[in-house]
Amino acid sequence: MRIFNKEGNKDSKEDTQAGAENPDARNSGSSAEEANEARDNPEEASASSEAEKSPEAMCQKENQILKDQLFRLAADFDNFRKRTARQMEENRKAVLEQVLLDFLEVTDNFDRALKSAETAEDMSSIVSGIEQLSRQFFSILEKYGLEKIKSEKASEFDPHRHEAVQHIETSEVPDNTIVEVYKAGYALDSKVIRPAMVSVARNPDEAEE
Repeated sequence: MRIFNKEGNKDSKEDTQAGAENPDARNSGSSAEEANEARDNPEEASASSEAEKSPEAMCQKENQILKDQLFRLAADFDNFRKRTARQMEENRKAVLEQVLLDFLEVTDNFDRALKSAETAEDMSSIVSGIEQLSRQFFSILEKYGLEKIKSEKASEFDPHRHEAVQHIETSEVPDNTIVEVYKAGYALDSKVIRPAMVSVARNPDEAEE
């Protein structure tokens, strides 16, 4: 003989009906379990998320990253170019300023020499002063790497350092040697910036041979 508890049966029926009437409650419980699993296994959740992405979306994302890197690189290079140009200009001005300061000393000596020449009675003192100014002037040029090309009379003609403006037939000096220097030549740090203008000997006897 079974004994039924009416109140217990009533509560059981109400729970069954509540579960049937509220499926979202069961789903929310399931979602909570999935969230807990994702929190416990972040790598698996991330892999699942990446798998859900389409290849097109991944390509677009990678393309955007590369574009951002390219833009940053271009901006960095532009800043570097401007900074380098600015530094080169500042260095050029600094060197030019120093050169001008050195030559201002020569200018001051020129002014003093001119004032002395107005009252000088001895020409030899004037010549001596000009020679000193010339030596001072060329010492400054040598300080910055300028050197005078050797172009002595009867020395051998060098087409890399001399420019022949005239050929002179003569037997007094060997063929292809310098007869006269019309304008001195100069080299800057061993690089010829102006060849010496000279006349070159042409020996008729050696030319016939």
